[in-house]
Amino acid sequence: MAAGFRYPQFCALARAAEVVGERWTLLIVRELVLGPRRFSDLRERLDGLSASVLTERLARLEAGGLVARRALDRPASGVVYELTEAGRALEPALFALLRWGTGLLLPLRPRERVEGDWLRLALTACARRGPSPARTFLLRIRAGRAEVILRVVGGPGGTAVTEGFESAEATLTADPATILGLIAGGLSPRAALRDRRVEVTGETDALEVFPTLFDVTEPRG
Repeated sequence: MAAGFRYPQFCALARAAEVVGERWTLLIVRELVLGPRRFSDLRERLDGLSASVLTERLARLEAGGLVARRALDRPASGVVYELTEAGRALEPALFALLRWGTGLLLPLRPRERVEGDWLRLALTACARRGPSPARTFLLRIRAGRAEVILRVVGGPGGTAVTEGFESAEATLTADPATILGLIAGGLSPRAALRDRRVEVTGETDALEVFPTLFDVTEPRG
């Protein structure tokens, strides 16, 4: 492991924090969970992160065996960073943090960046692992000028969240705060309809079932 800050504690959590506890490191891992990224891609997605700090964090992750560089095949050119097998082993911990952090997202802060695949990660992390109602939803999540389209499917094997525009029993059109409020339990389906925060096409009564496809852990203050 590359030299860096070390906690003088014989503790597994302390060891893990030495590797991924620095600022920006987990967000770099989040980006690489979504797929290989060029250095410039990471800079563009991680607002406020300087090139020097990104270089240092990537070097630390490479030295730890969590990230590797790979040259792109022709005709593409350049180098991408991607998670190694050891880096992929962080995914369960990352998704546990995503699930816990979803309860902290609301209210949205002014001028926060919203990305579709970040929302997909949050919904995937909160998707019910055990049996869930066998209903299908298409989510049209509007964030400024952008629109994120996700498909949510429940069933005996749990809830699956994927990208794609496929047929569904109900289509829900709303902003990110409304969708997150519904799955976290802070906003009832009835209130969302009454206040016109969500538009439902297809089976309107399916909205009452939608929150039960998810399981969000509420942070306790």
